[in-house]
Amino acid sequence: MTIDEYVLLVCLKPEEVEHIRQLLSSFEIKIDSKDIHHFDDAKACLKNENICLAVLRLDKKLSRPDQDIIQLRQFLPDYIPILILISHDLTQNIKDYIKAGANDYWVLPLDNTSFSVRFYVLLEFGQSIILSEKAKGFEIKHETSLLQRIIEKIQDSLRFFSPNITYKHENNSSIAEKWIKIKKLGFGGFGEVWLVKRHGKGMSAVAKIPHSSKLNTRALRAAAILKRLSIHPNIVHLIEVVEEDGKVVLIQEYIPGLTLQQLIENTLNGKHKEDYFLQLLSVASHAHQNRIMHRDIKPENIIITPSGTLKLLDFGIAKDLSRHNIGKTIAGSRPFMAPEQIMGKSSIASDVWSLGVILYIFATNTLPFYDPNEKYLMDLILETSPLPPRKLEPGLPENFETLILKCLDKNPENRYQDAGELRQELLELFPLFGDGSILPDNYKD
Repeated sequence: MTIDEYVLLVCLKPEEVEHIRQLLSSFEIKIDSKDIHHFDDAKACLKNENICLAVLRLDKKLSRPDQDIIQLRQFLPDYIPILILISHDLTQNIKDYIKAGANDYWVLPLDNTSFSVRFYVLLEFGQSIILSEKAKGFEIKHETSLLQRIIEKIQDSLRFFSPNITYKHENNSSIAEKWIKIKKLGFGGFGEVWLVKRHGKGMSAVAKIPHSSKLNTRALRAAAILKRLSIHPNIVHLIEVVEEDGKVVLIQEYIPGLTLQQLIENTLNGKHKEDYFLQLLSVASHAHQNRIMHRDIKPENIIITPSGTLKLLDFGIAKDLSRHNIGKTIAGSRPFMAPEQIMGKSSIASDVWSLGVILYIFATNTLPFYDPNEKYLMDLILETSPLPPRKLEPGLPENFETLILKCLDKNPENRYQDAGELRQELLELFPLFGDGSILPDNYKD
């Protein structure tokens, strides 16, 4: 059965409408777009059409652009996502727009890379609702809240990662009526991480559940980043995105193995260190080429599988730099944070610092900066130089020490500008890096 689905475009310019039409042109499911320039027209359209996504362009000339979002949200069912397009001079009011009902935003102009991923992530949410309701034979009722509805399993063969949206299950051990919580793997500033299994199939996965629905936009951004980087073998695969109890939950593949931190604390020979670092440089280079900075590269966020494959985890605070040059929030783990990152001005070179810290650990079996008091630790990072690695491990080549210290230069402009540049110089200086001839073995006492 063919299901007609529509994207509602409100107040977009002709070239923006055409851009989105091009994004929709490759879909096998019939999707049309409705170009609306007045909210009265939007009311009439919503009476008859299955809207799966609304895209609203905010006009900077309006005194209260957030009122447009509120008005559109009143027309739409609660579960339909709204993507807003804004000019750069409206970015200071982003929190107001999200509070008014927008799910995500894009700073104009539209581009041919990052915007498409962001657009498709939100489109998936709306499509899953339409298909679920049609499959159950229910008529979509605009007055019915998301949290009052039960959404069953949907057909997902045409999906990127097939998100489902559902309300909270009575049994709090279940997520989206599809995934059973097995074991809590961890928690942090973003939320909880659970080992889960698929109902009836026994498939294991990892669920990342935010503490609050206020973090939904951040979760959607992380989903878009994972989708954008997914072709790389050292990136964790995103299975689907679901919504549970009003929170956006990422379901990712389960990676068996040990964290790099666990391996460092035990036996780790030089050959393995070099192999893992080259894999880490490969995935970090891929992210940097796509204008993504991770902002939290550390051994705890790296899994090594039993076969020796490295997986870089936790893109929860990663930032897409396609539209912005510098991150303006303090995020990361203190011992691995660059000086500018501590000051709230991170860039891709900040990831290079983190890579340098890991390489320093591999070379010396110790952190370049450490103090149990976080304030003192930040002072050390901001004001002192690390002990040269050869003071701790005299057998290291001198130019290898120079390479490490360049990664840890206080001035980000003096570092390698991305992981690709670091990888290139490392292999030019040490073509056999990877055979275990540079980094020392370390063994647990």
